[in-house]
Amino acid sequence: MAKFDKTKSMVEIAVQYVKENGKQNIYTLLSEVAKIKELSENDMDKLSQLYLDMTLNANFVYCGNDEWDLKENNLDLWDKDGSFFNKDEPYEEEDDDDIQLEDYFVEEEIVEAEVSESDEDDEEFKLDEDEEEIVIDDHVKVYSTDDEDEVVDLDFDDDDYNKIMDDYEDMYDE
Repeated sequence: MAKFDKTKSMVEIAVQYVKENGKQNIYTLLSEVAKIKELSENDMDKLSQLYLDMTLNANFVYCGNDEWDLKENNLDLWDKDGSFFNKDEPYEEEDDDDIQLEDYFVEEEIVEAEVSESDEDDEEFKLDEDEEEIVIDDHVKVYSTDDEDEVVDLDFDDDDYNKIMDDYEDMYDE
């Protein structure tokens, strides 16, 4: 390992280290700079500051896979941002026209189970004396939220409005 001037800033030491050793993994680089400056590797404040300084420094460029190098060695990468290195596979959307209801339809096989006398006697299936059998009403009116619903006219004429307000005032006068 070459001699490093411990009085230099951490970024200057990182630049010198990368010049001598080439492209480096960020964790290795942070660890080596910490060793040179005789810092603890657990000193997250200073190591975070070094990482921040490296990202803001014009000398470094991110090469992908957590590797950093000097821009002078990677002129083709100097103007790329982090999204350049994300190689996600393209997502193909299904057209709504291609989706058929039959694709999601599952045929149900109806199998009637034979009920034996021992099943009828199971305590698990008996209702307690204070329990009632729950009946679900299938004839619940369903309100639609479609745009085709009737439009309710909520416009009041002046007489209706005055009558409502008079009743309202009378409630508070009492």
